[in-house]
Amino acid sequence: MKRSFNKKAGLLLMACLVLLLSACATSPAKPKTSVIEQRATERWSKMLSGDVAGAYEYLSPGFRSGVSSIQYQRSILLKRVRWTGAKYKGSDCTENTCSVRFLLSFTVAGALPGVKSFDGEKDIDESWILSDGVWYLVP
Repeated sequence: MKRSFNKKAGLLLMACLVLLLSACATSPAKPKTSVIEQRATERWSKMLSGDVAGAYEYLSPGFRSGVSSIQYQRSILLKRVRWTGAKYKGSDCTENTCSVRFLLSFTVAGALPGVKSFDGEKDIDESWILSDGVWYLVP
């Protein structure tokens, strides 16, 4: 009787060890792309609506520590380009970083002599980082 009990206990112990070791072998979960898509799309919605101060809040803490909201707003508003649309195309993420792709539509005023404005589209890749559980754009 002792021998069958030890055998069952040994098998149970072995099964527990296998489960524990398999949990250690899994790779860390990749960030949910829906969270990245939401944050990046929210930022572009703010940019498109003219809420540059709101879009500033999506920039990384490191960037914001060196550039004030007023400086950022001024740099955006002084550009001749006006963003007219942003379409999320996808992302490629690791545990703490993400490359996010957008198709941006834009208008450039007075781009060429005799041309009042120029409309175009461009694919861009943005770099995002995870900081204290929140995703931020790194300009």
